[in-house]
Amino acid sequence: MFKDILVPTTGTPGDADAIRIALSLASGFDAHLAVLQTINLPLMTTGPWGLVPDTGLVDIYRQLRTAGERDAAALRQRLARELVSTEVRVAESLYLEPHRLAAHCAHYADLAIVASAAGTDAPELTHAYVGALLLESGRPVLAVPPGCKATMPPRRIVAAWKPTREAARAFHDAMPLFQRADRIDIVIVNPSGGERGHGELPGADIATHLLRHGVEVDVVVLPAGEDTVADELDRHVRDTGADLLVAGGYGHSRFLEWALGGATRQLLESASVPVLFSH
Repeated sequence: MFKDILVPTTGTPGDADAIRIALSLASGFDAHLAVLQTINLPLMTTGPWGLVPDTGLVDIYRQLRTAGERDAAALRQRLARELVSTEVRVAESLYLEPHRLAAHCAHYADLAIVASAAGTDAPELTHAYVGALLLESGRPVLAVPPGCKATMPPRRIVAAWKPTREAARAFHDAMPLFQRADRIDIVIVNPSGGERGHGELPGADIATHLLRHGVEVDVVVLPAGEDTVADELDRHVRDTGADLLVAGGYGHSRFLEWALGGATRQLLESASVPVLFSH
């Protein structure tokens, strides 16, 4: 159950959509919503005896703190109109980069919601946020594309399945959403055989497991084609009018800005609906 939701702001146009989606989920689950406003402070220069005070930084720090508090005040005014429990947190990022500070704050939430890079020309910033949250927080991450109009909590869900730790984690984390949805399609693209494959009836085992939780699903097996897995998933989302895509998030903790695997990265850049990732 989602009772604590965190939205780290990224400074991109997608923040407004992430907050709107978060408010809808907070209302649906009677959850508390915290919006995180980070103030990114530059480090002092390093000299032979350590950090060297720079009088010019004093003014820079003052300006950045003033701007951060002004943005936080605007967010508080925006959230004051809502009926759900909300707060705006201001955190200064000095030694940690803002996205890694966001991942640290997400330790105390059930779900992190952040703007994604879908449809943008500069995805590196939001990739860094999603990568840090996904690989360092231990929490599921809901990536919301800018301009998204999806309904939350979602009524129609597409969930990408393959027998891996990441996908199993994503299905477990999405259980509160599964249990409220009207329709769930478990989509398997190009099922594999072997001891660690999908079995004789791809999707049967995960469908049975979900049924024991009171979740009925339809299993859809899609053949491999010239398109990528992400393309097949996005097409099925559009064809079914789904509100949410659930998927395992793949990557490596080193070089977080570029850590996300091919399908994960492509979904971040092209998905038309929010994507719930888990790692």
